Amino acid sequence: MTRKGVLAFGVLLASSAALFAQSGGSCPPQGSATKAKAKKLNELRARVDEPSDDDYDDTVDVSALIAPGEDSQRFSSDTAVEITAFVVDVHDGGMTSANCFSPDPADHDTILELSPGSGVSDASHRLMAVITPRWRRIMAKNQIDWSTRSIRAQYVQKYVSIRGWLLFNSDAANQAVNTAPLAGVSITRATAWEIHPLTGIEPSDDSLEQLTRLDESGPIYARSNASSSAP
Repeated sequence: MTRKGVLAFGVLLASSAALFAQSGGSCPPQGSATKAKAKKLNELRARVDEPSDDDYDDTVDVSALIAPGEDSQRFSSDTAVEITAFVVDVHDGGMTSANCFSPDPADHDTILELSPGSGVSDASHRLMAVITPRWRRIMAKNQIDWSTRSIRAQYVQKYVSIRGWLLFNSDAANQAVNTAPLAGVSITRATAWEIHPLTGIEPSDDSLEQLTRLDESGPIYARSNASSSAP
């Protein structure tokens, strides 16, 4: 579904989001955080609004998101993106302050580990996209299964088109190549910027892959150029 096609569906999402906000859950948007910075970060993670066309930065693709260099101020959390990437892995995000450390997997994030292409498997070129429990419940109200098991079964080792809000996950800054004080075994990603929350995903329908070079001395990888996105 294209971004324009999402607008009508967005009415349903908005209605579901409102119902969710009213019924909520036992965990508030700020989670169980006690410090102001952590509360703000959890509130950004808990967003349930679908980005409008004006929110999207169409100049940003997966290569821009993982470009080298200190990037903590490179983007804005008020910006949404729509990219195509390769899903390396999908896993449960576990208990965090954002879900009030709930032991119930239904309250956990679903983490998608993305790379620019199928030939890029090292952690230093990965980007994280996150399905939150709130968005999973919104989609469930519309008969769409965004459980970790379903997402993993549908999308692991495939190219996908993804859209959602950008968020700088300061909790992961020391694990990201672009912001870690020292590179080492703790590196799990290229950047602490995430697509979080993810608001749409579908298989990429563009079979054309272009060779792209990470840098002059780096390896070559393939990147799909699909531009469509899911409800």
